[in-house]
Amino acid sequence: MAMVLDAFASYVGNMLAQLAADGVGTMLGVSCEIDKMGDKLRDLKNFLADADRRNITDETVQEWVGQLKRAMYEATDILDLCQLKAMERGSSTTLDAGCFNPLLFCIQNPSHAHEIGTRIKKLNMRLDYIKEQSATFNFVNLGSYEDHNNNAHGFRHGNPSRETVGDFDRSAIVGDKIEEDTRALVAQIMQAGKDVNNGIMVVAIVGVGGIGKTTLAQKVFNDEAIQGEFSKKIWLSVNQNFSDVGLLRRAIIEAGGDAQPPESAKTSLHEALKNTLIDHKTFLVIDDVWNHRSWNDVLKIPLVNDAASGSRVLVTTRDEGVAQGVKAIWPYHHVDILVPEDAWSLLKNQVCSSEIDEDHIYTLKDIGLKIIQKCGCLPIAVKVMGGILREKGGLRRDWQQVLHDSKWSTTKMPDDLNKIVYLSYEYMPSYLKQCFLYYSFLPKSRSFHMEQVVAMWISEGFIHGSYSDLEELGRNYYMELVSRNLIEPDKSYANIWFCSMHDVVRSFAQYMTKDEALVTQDIDNDILGAAINENIDINNRD
Repeated sequence: MAMVLDAFASYVGNMLAQLAADGVGTMLGVSCEIDKMGDKLRDLKNFLADADRRNITDETVQEWVGQLKRAMYEATDILDLCQLKAMERGSSTTLDAGCFNPLLFCIQNPSHAHEIGTRIKKLNMRLDYIKEQSATFNFVNLGSYEDHNNNAHGFRHGNPSRETVGDFDRSAIVGDKIEEDTRALVAQIMQAGKDVNNGIMVVAIVGVGGIGKTTLAQKVFNDEAIQGEFSKKIWLSVNQNFSDVGLLRRAIIEAGGDAQPPESAKTSLHEALKNTLIDHKTFLVIDDVWNHRSWNDVLKIPLVNDAASGSRVLVTTRDEGVAQGVKAIWPYHHVDILVPEDAWSLLKNQVCSSEIDEDHIYTLKDIGLKIIQKCGCLPIAVKVMGGILREKGGLRRDWQQVLHDSKWSTTKMPDDLNKIVYLSYEYMPSYLKQCFLYYSFLPKSRSFHMEQVVAMWISEGFIHGSYSDLEELGRNYYMELVSRNLIEPDKSYANIWFCSMHDVVRSFAQYMTKDEALVTQDIDNDILGAAINENIDINNRD
């Protein structure tokens, strides 16, 4: 699993502290080495926040961070080894699970103790070398950065009483333009006598990532006239590497058909979708299309052959070539960036809270408009920036600090990554970064309840605290991500317990984990082999 360096070091440090507390070092004869390792990790931790920050853009730092992470993975492997040995010997133990320490079982076998002791000593030598190398990078001591950041901006680590969001209906819909666009698209879709594609009219919304294509499509999809006109309404979110059978299976479920067995072939799924749509006037939205195959090779045949006349398809895409490939009617609907006043309204909606009222926000409008200009008036960028400013607070100096932050001028990131998401990431405490990166691995095609996400975070060891508080801490972390607009409530549900991550945000998060994790849609032998060769985690996505 991809790890945030600072959070990872805390995890390993806690593990070593537990070894020392249980006296395992003395029993293994390596207590001095364990103490040294703890000291080295504490010294390293003083500048790990700076190393994590520079790891994004500095290739030489990336290599050093990789060495340190591999050393810490070795430390966790030692614990895993002990766990396995203990399971072999301790299945009949009556010890309470909360007090279970597998290393105590290992000492009953001298060969196990010798192996573990030897590996700890070797690991300590690697940390010595890594620590010596760190001097060449002139890292800044940011050891107190996280505590300072949390105290200054109201983030106390996992504090259950902390205000989270409170006003989850902060609208992303501002200005008259989106209302005008919605009316125009609905009128176009409802218009008779314009069918193409053998009876199916395809309409395309085109625009750059994060500009509001999905928001506009959702407005159209939920319009009263659309809801009343079509007996079958299907919403499908597609990604770059979609699975044909996975897309068909979701289309069947969205259309009200029966769930299909996982082993179903494409032909049988086509037949099932045809049976579900037969004689039904259907409205299909295919959101975030990167390749015209999703329509031409997967979904087109069932709709053209069996859906009722007058069925419609709405496609959102970043690429005019895709709109052309699906034979959408011309002209395509292009989404423009927000005008400054609408962008300001959107920012204001995100920042206002019980602690920062609207009247006070207006006193910061001059700075806000300059920040909006740096965001390019892109809706997703403005929303994420709203999350940053909301957490920073309502003081003028806080907004000025964001406006003049040197991270705006970062030049060593790929052009297709959003710098506002990078800025938000940099302002996050390390424990939240870990949860954020993990969330980006959850597949777009499935919905996850907050409790499911929190359970995954706990199982990965990302949440630290007393056993009774872990779930509450995890919920707080989840709400912090919502508050920062890094995950957004899924409009398909009536509450905030189901969220989604925008593709612009997801792309940045997965870029951050590119050297440690591989996300695939359908694992084949080549991908699996490459993953094994690179020694990275495999996260298969349905």
